[in-house]
Amino acid sequence: MLEGLPSLFRYLIDGIAMKRRCGSLEVVIYHLLGDVVNAAKHALTHYLPLTLDEEFLQHSSIGTPYEKWAKFTNEDFQDLDTCLRRLVPAAWNWYHQHFDRCAGEPRSIKGVWRWLNAIKTGYVSCVINPNEPSLTTSALGMDAWVEPTLREFLRVENDLGQDKGESSAPIVTMITYDISDRSVLAELQRAGLARLGELEGLNAQFATWLEAHCTMEDIVAPHSGTLSEGSLG
Repeated sequence: MLEGLPSLFRYLIDGIAMKRRCGSLEVVIYHLLGDVVNAAKHALTHYLPLTLDEEFLQHSSIGTPYEKWAKFTNEDFQDLDTCLRRLVPAAWNWYHQHFDRCAGEPRSIKGVWRWLNAIKTGYVSCVINPNEPSLTTSALGMDAWVEPTLREFLRVENDLGQDKGESSAPIVTMITYDISDRSVLAELQRAGLARLGELEGLNAQFATWLEAHCTMEDIVAPHSGTLSEGSLG
C-alpha cells in the first residue's frame, strides 16, 4: 500500500530545494502533501485493520460485517485519493514554472503531464470489492520517467509518434489481492504504515527547509492565476 508515494514526495521536495525558490506555491504544496499524510494515516488505521468480529459491524442495515467494513474502508481511501488529486494541479504548476521554462528540451512537459494525468485519472490507493474478499491497490512508477540528476521529466512519445520517447514504463500498476485470509491485510497495512512513516519524515524535512528559506514576504507575495488549478485541475 502507498507504493510509489514516497517517490512523489521526494521528487517535489528535492526539486523545490534544488531550485531554492520559496513562495506561495511551495507552501501550498507543503500543506497538500500534509493532507495526503493525514488522509493516509486515517485510512490505514480506521476501518482497515478490523477483524469483522467487532460488535458495531454486526446486524447492520448496510449488510454483512464484511460489506459494512468494505464500505467505510473504501470511503477512507477515497478521501486519500481526493487529497492526492488535489496535489496534482499544484505539482503541474510548479513543474511548469520551474522546469519547463528553462528546459533545454521543452517537449519534456509532455512527460510530466502524462505522469500526473495518470494519477488524476487512474490511481486508486485501495479499493475493496464489496461482493467478495479481494482488494486492489495501485503502485506509482516514477524512476523511469525522470532524469536522475537534473530531475527533469524525460521526453515521451506523443500520440502521432513524432517524438521518440524514452519513458515507456507503466505509471500506475494495479495489483489485486485475495483477502479471504485476513493476515494478508495485516501485511498490506504494515507495508502501508512503513511508507506512511517515510511520508511523514519527508514532509517534516520539507517544513524545516521552508522555515529556513522562506520569508513572510515570499509567502504573501502576489501571484498570477491560481496556485492549485490549471489544465490538470
